[in-house]
Amino acid sequence: MERQITYRNPGAGAIEFSKEFMTGLREFDELTIKILLAGRLHDQDDRRVKRCDYCGYYWRDPSLRNTRKTCSDECKTGIKTLQRREQREKEALLNPKPRKRTLMDDYVWWLEYPYWRNEESMLKIGWKFEKPERIETIDFIEAKNEILGEGNRMKTRKSIDYQGDERDDF
Repeated sequence: MERQITYRNPGAGAIEFSKEFMTGLREFDELTIKILLAGRLHDQDDRRVKRCDYCGYYWRDPSLRNTRKTCSDECKTGIKTLQRREQREKEALLNPKPRKRTLMDDYVWWLEYPYWRNEESMLKIGWKFEKPERIETIDFIEAKNEILGEGNRMKTRKSIDYQGDERDDF
């Protein structure tokens, strides 16, 4: 079974190799490019012609021992980056880092009546939302609530007819 080829931006070696076949052509027709990508344009017996492990294009290996896997330094950097990413993913999967505990972990918000498991966490977070007031300020607010009522709307004033005689007796 042949592996799936992923084409990325071609490296310098792949570009040089394709220039050998494309020089002299005025138009790059789709058929020629497909034949080049399929590997049928170059000599099949040439062991130095390989497919780059990173970008997926054919290239000619100039090394002495014919052992390179990538066509350029950019492709080598790209394949090393992919390998490091895979290593980090495997490491994170096998040995996950313990999650750092936060103060909000003590707040149970998903229930119908949310609550805090720890009073210290509640005080450290709650000060941002509820600023403590002095007793005089709280007394002033309560007095205004008595005058204005709930919702800070002015109560209607009741006028009492006072005549000063028997008509005022109930």
